Amino acid sequence: MTETNSNNAGLSAPEETKSSRGDAQTSKNPRILNIPNQITIGRLLLSVVIFVILVIDNYKLLDANRNLWLNISLVLFVLAAATDFLDGYLARKWNMLSSFGRIADPIVDKVFICGSFVLLVKTCTLIAPWIPVVIITREFLVSGLRGFLEGRGLPFGAGSMGKLKMLSQSITIPLVLFYEANLPESVSMKNLIIVLLALTILLTVGSCAQYIVRARRLLREERIRDDS
Repeated sequence: MTETNSNNAGLSAPEETKSSRGDAQTSKNPRILNIPNQITIGRLLLSVVIFVILVIDNYKLLDANRNLWLNISLVLFVLAAATDFLDGYLARKWNMLSSFGRIADPIVDKVFICGSFVLLVKTCTLIAPWIPVVIITREFLVSGLRGFLEGRGLPFGAGSMGKLKMLSQSITIPLVLFYEANLPESVSMKNLIIVLLALTILLTVGSCAQYIVRARRLLREERIRDDS
């Protein structure tokens, strides 16, 4: 999940970063399966387990144990989100920054967050189908901009709204799971979820606009340098 830094700098996007491993100089001969990268892979595996639980719930197969399994997926989500900070912290502390981590971390974050929102559409009626569409579209657009600009040698790290967006998503998803598992009749909890979803969408769209404006500025500055 890292909108903060890649391999893995904190609860942060997907994508959103020029990863913590990307911002620092990568080690010349890093082991691909070093501990930070293993943690990143572990987050992907946790995501798969969460997705399996949600898919089973979507087919109404959890029955009487639904609350238990949704609470298990909640705990797994929080654990996976915590690893997004841990792998980046360890990679920097132990000088294990690697190209693999820089690439894998934001990809895992996108799978983790976008996959959760997609599968929660049928789990929670408060999440309309267009919400994950907006989130996924934004991720593709920003990732494309980042790849294009960094391919031209222009820095395109995480923006402030991108980090807030990632934080909002990482809070909203576990609260949705908690609501469905434990307080489905709570009006106050329902209203809180609606507010968080609205905030997530605003930050998703706002951060995308922020990246587009920054991309235009960087390209304009590059053109001015080339003309001078």
